[in-house]
Amino acid sequence: MARPRKHPLPSIDELRHRFTYDHETGIILTRLREGNDPYILSYNRRLANKRVGCIMNAGYLSIYVGKLFILGHRIAWALHYGEWPNGEIDHRDGNKLNNAISNLRIATRAQNIISRKLRGVSKFKGVTPSMNGKKWRSYIRINGRSVYLGTFEREEAAAEAYLRAALETQGEFAFTPCGPIRSTVIISMAA
Repeated sequence: MARPRKHPLPSIDELRHRFTYDHETGIILTRLREGNDPYILSYNRRLANKRVGCIMNAGYLSIYVGKLFILGHRIAWALHYGEWPNGEIDHRDGNKLNNAISNLRIATRAQNIISRKLRGVSKFKGVTPSMNGKKWRSYIRINGRSVYLGTFEREEAAAEAYLRAALETQGEFAFTPCGPIRSTVIISMAA
């Protein structure tokens, strides 16, 4: 459950007053302010039409609005759709800085975790070396439980087993790497 906010989120009108958003590139810029006041002219020279935000430790774009740091993909969603997102936002391609609207989708916490990239010894998600280090084991998590898919001679064969299971159980949220293994699995599943 999300913790309560100390400060309320800014309104969509306030966001549109401060920023412009290019839905194709995902870039968020400061908006040019109108007026002849020296402060406004100075602001426009220094900051208008410049990218906003900084990259956090986790790799996401963070933008300071009022008294809050807000994730860039949440601001992009709000600027494009005119409302704050209800749940978590998932980046389809796994690139945390790609805030193009075609790359963003609403996801549950479980779906967002499923689509994470790999971390570990193997080059492939869901694959680990066996105890003796000569073979490869494949596992997948389904509804919070680890399901054993088998032990394989080759790392690529274990990856194929994981990818088949991921596409069957997780659908569009399955983390599917590009390359020959993905092509092999998708072609064999279509046949």
